Amino acid sequence: MSKIHFTKSCREAAVGGLKTIVAAGVRAALLLLMITPNPVHPQEPGVGPQELPRSITHPVTYEAIALFGDDSASAIVNVHYRITQQFFIFVRNEAEPRKEEFIARGELAVELLDQQRNSVARTIRKIVLTRAQLPRETDQVPDIQGAISFTVPPGTYQIVFILDDRESGRSFMERHRTIEGRAPAYDPMEVSHPIFLQSRDQAEQYRFLPLNRGGDVHYGGRGGVVSQLYHPNVHDVVQVQWTLEGQLEGFGARKQNFNGTQYMMSKGLLTVIQQEGGLEYVVASSNRPWHVLYIPLPLEKLEPGSFTLSIEYVAGSYSKKQNHRFRVIWPKRPFSLYNLDLAIDALRHIAAEEQIDEMLSGTILKRAEAFHRFWRQKDPDTTTAYNEIMAEYYFRVDEALRKYSGVREGDGYKTDRGRIFILYGAPTETNRIFQPGGPPTEIWTYERLRRRFVFIDPTKTGAFILSQTEEM
Repeated sequence: MSKIHFTKSCREAAVGGLKTIVAAGVRAALLLLMITPNPVHPQEPGVGPQELPRSITHPVTYEAIALFGDDSASAIVNVHYRITQQFFIFVRNEAEPRKEEFIARGELAVELLDQQRNSVARTIRKIVLTRAQLPRETDQVPDIQGAISFTVPPGTYQIVFILDDRESGRSFMERHRTIEGRAPAYDPMEVSHPIFLQSRDQAEQYRFLPLNRGGDVHYGGRGGVVSQLYHPNVHDVVQVQWTLEGQLEGFGARKQNFNGTQYMMSKGLLTVIQQEGGLEYVVASSNRPWHVLYIPLPLEKLEPGSFTLSIEYVAGSYSKKQNHRFRVIWPKRPFSLYNLDLAIDALRHIAAEEQIDEMLSGTILKRAEAFHRFWRQKDPDTTTAYNEIMAEYYFRVDEALRKYSGVREGDGYKTDRGRIFILYGAPTETNRIFQPGGPPTEIWTYERLRRRFVFIDPTKTGAFILSQTEEM
């Protein structure tokens, strides 16, 4: 399965994914994570006493792509959009009273304005969604994806993007983006704006699925870029040289650099088609020497940050250079990974003291390098930058902060319940017992581990401590 999304494909069951490996004289080493995350990853704002940043996930994203066509007097502008179903409010479908069905209705309008603010092109689409039950916050449902294609005179256009939810009156509008639509000049090595996408499969190398993330790339994603290239002299072999340079987010001023020459090319023009649940590009025939050029990139190796993609195309005496800026984003990044001191301190359950000391010593860059080196050594798949074990660990730290912190301390990951939760995940069953004259008791049962943890609250303040561990 592709590692495009760190949420993986299933959140059906809690898994005791971290099992302690204790070395002689060492507090603890990293536990082996069995990748099926717990359904506890924080999505909603507000993380308790520890003031951590909120997720940057947005329910609506879109991007505009300028392409060439066979018409020398026109330009093609494609607007890709992605909308989460959580944007809409579902209500009972009164048109189907005999069956349990809920419906959401919306309207999407996309318009292009010229430099005199005159409307040049406009499309309105109705959105209707039906579900057998009301959606929950934790439901994993597909996004609404699509593309609107405009054929317009050459020029610079302002994009007006408006989305309305009919039931709630909620509205999203943006009108500050512009796009330059260019008619083809039919100059050798004329090249279009690159589109981030991935090849549909190995058997169909020239059917592409746009990443469709508003021009960004998601952390752990795979794919490359595709462009249209005018190449009239087929006797001149096209050569491509690309470089990727990035300034990484997070701890320390770290950078990433990659380069390569690999590409695939096919005669024809890019054409977008709407599919059920998404969209794709295919290579359509052309009467002119247009080519579709696909450059696979090591997107899966990129960490969150800002990147510049530089591409040089050369054929005979002709050459063309392009620079394209984009971001690698981690929308549901664990909140505890925004604070290096917190991220390191939370490792005391699994790291040796000398490893913690190394991560706490020196400049911020040296500390960050030691932190990332620790996690790289625990990565089950070194072919990607995304580390499932690290992500799951800090999702659990977030949840421990949320659930088990005291009123002011923000120490939930240090508590006994927080530690057990981080190491083993959510229990199969939780029972709380109140006895007259005795301390409140909480029993966590892990059927998969055949183990039971008993916590007591002797002060009756919610500060539960581990009393005993029972084998089942």
